Amino acid sequence: MIILDNYIINEETVLLTGEYDDFGNLWTRVIEGKKTFLVRMPPIQLINKTLLRLGSNFQAARQSSKDLLGEIHMYPIKINATLGIWLFPTKSFNKPDCVWFSLIHIGKTRAVGIRKTEIMLSYGHSFCLGMRENAFNNKRHKAQELRELISRNLRSPLIFYVEPRKGFRIIEGQGRIKKYRIKE
Repeated sequence: MIILDNYIINEETVLLTGEYDDFGNLWTRVIEGKKTFLVRMPPIQLINKTLLRLGSNFQAARQSSKDLLGEIHMYPIKINATLGIWLFPTKSFNKPDCVWFSLIHIGKTRAVGIRKTEIMLSYGHSFCLGMRENAFNNKRHKAQELRELISRNLRSPLIFYVEPRKGFRIIEGQGRIKKYRIKE
């Protein structure tokens, strides 16, 4: 079994979930491409570490999602819009068995019984999740909505036109203590 000390989420990351080692430490199970391995840190720490390398953090990503999507439960987050990496959780991120799916790797879904959903993933993987298909697809659609909102904002940046007008003239004063004077 492969165990890593560090990992950065990338385009091939299919999903992340918590998994306890033999000593009760919460680590992250990663499915990346055709590989699976453990990372010696909890999923939220791994997500936060990735976001910090991209100039953000987990709390900021959640706040951004909240501002754009309004009041919902279990916000999806943007990891990297340029690379198309958007994650969404299956349950509260505080729960160790929360699964974070990468939106680009989700294929078809189908109900398997009353409260189970089989999710077809990239690279030929499938995941049987203890959740209604409708509930899973609602979370997926919220992630798609977030992707669309942020993509639209990136394509259409805010443009401000400022009327030119006379500004201030700032003059450095004389003497040992140089006070600045402002003239209108």
